[in-house]
Amino acid sequence: MSLYSVNQVADRLGVTADAVIDAAGLTLGELEHAAEQHGFCATNYRDVSVLTEHEVDVITARLDRP
Repeated sequence: MSLYSVNQVADRLGVTADAVIDAAGLTLGELEHAAEQHGFCATNYRDVSVLTEHEVDVITARLDRP
């Protein structure tokens, strides 16, 4: 199963990382915790691969809505 970071999804969709986070329904705390669990500094939360392909599809659909 492939996982993607917030930054990867933002680049793929041509949107900001904040837009991806909002559309994913994630909190900053959840992302910072995931970063720490993967051995990163919490401030690098946008670089941690945590989003599945299904979640990317959901994010895409949410961002495509008018």
